[in-house]
Amino acid sequence: MKNTASFTRADLVAALGPAAEHLSAALSVTGVSTDTRLIEPGNVFVALIGEKFDGHDHVNDAFAKGAALAIVQHPLSHHSDRIIVVDSTLHALGSLAWYHRRRFHIPVVAIGGASGKTSTKELTAHVLSQRYHTLRTQANYNNQVGTPLTLLSLTNEHEAAVIEIGTNEPGEIELLAAMVQPTHGVITTIGPEHLEKLIDLDGVEKEETALFDYLQDHGGVMLVNVDDDRLRAYDHAGRMAGRVITFGLEYPADLRPTVSFDRNLHPTMHLVKDDITFRAPMQTVGLASALNATAAIAVGWSMQLSAEEMKLGLESYQPPAAHGYARMVVEHTSAATVLNDTYNANPQSMLIALQTLARYPATRRLAVLGDMRELGAAADTEHDTLLAEAVTYADLVMVMGEDCVAAAQRLNHPHVLVCDSHRLCADFVRENSCDGCVVLVKGSRGMRMEQVIHELRS
Repeated sequence: MKNTASFTRADLVAALGPAAEHLSAALSVTGVSTDTRLIEPGNVFVALIGEKFDGHDHVNDAFAKGAALAIVQHPLSHHSDRIIVVDSTLHALGSLAWYHRRRFHIPVVAIGGASGKTSTKELTAHVLSQRYHTLRTQANYNNQVGTPLTLLSLTNEHEAAVIEIGTNEPGEIELLAAMVQPTHGVITTIGPEHLEKLIDLDGVEKEETALFDYLQDHGGVMLVNVDDDRLRAYDHAGRMAGRVITFGLEYPADLRPTVSFDRNLHPTMHLVKDDITFRAPMQTVGLASALNATAAIAVGWSMQLSAEEMKLGLESYQPPAAHGYARMVVEHTSAATVLNDTYNANPQSMLIALQTLARYPATRRLAVLGDMRELGAAADTEHDTLLAEAVTYADLVMVMGEDCVAAAQRLNHPHVLVCDSHRLCADFVRENSCDGCVVLVKGSRGMRMEQVIHELRS
């Protein structure tokens, strides 16, 4: 991810402290890179250290390609006048992004939550782009590397930004919120995620609502999804002081559009709010996309978009093309109509996908489900709950993966079949399909559930 963020020596000292004081007063750098393959002359190279790589091995390559400066954790015996040594290059990258972000006085929307972040971010950014030149997080680069690289991409042309922030350990949302310095914040849901480190739903709530803590402390706008039980309770408990805007489809809220679906499950959003009225048929599919649209409407309304701008943004948004795995894309195979939702899975997104399956017009409904990862000690309980729900939405459920299979054995339900391969799942679909059959395929990324659809195509 390339950028043109520029820093003088004074900027580097302000961002990184005394570690940069030895640099030449005339030094000026443009662009920050963590990948020597993308280095351009005049860049800063930040030598990150990962589980399977060490950027320090490539510092010489960076200088050979024209890097003006390198930020490292280990002192090097050469290039000392062009080296900054810090305790953590990851934190140094974040500090540069924090410093660069402070140069811009524009609305910045941070989007967090247990599920639906990326889809909500994409739709929200598209809606805002009807009025503002909007920067958005690329793909789902929402961690301590992707977020700073996104912020460093801010230029004077940008009039707004939508930044996705994610977490897998306590304290990460607090850190990213301080880096992003949002003016607006959305938490999509509070649900089971990364429970190996966040432990339980109380831990998830504490972690995710750190975004609201930041906004409350800095006078920002908190956008609260009252359809989420925990967020609704959080709002009702009076924990938020400042500007709060609630949104949802099921419960009373400041922004409560109505939604209807056509026979292919494309939602139409209808909003009547004060002097804003519009009806927007969308190109997306499923219940989750209607929930994402509600969040996007709330953000647009909070930033004074007109009814025409919000309507155009919702109607013109096209979901990303499927590349094997996808977020709720309808595909047609010779065996059945397929709801391809194989991008990822957690308990909340599984439930919404099953509810979408139940709404799809069909003579028979099948579900092919794979494990939900990173649930820690809650894995058994969550998979048991998933299958108990699944048999109420689908006529037949096929499962694969250690956790799903164990849950199936505990449930011992006649309409749950155990598969030991993607091919066997596809074979079961073919054997149990009929005219008008629709099949949902979903699981965590590591389960590669798109291979079931590949088998169905072939």
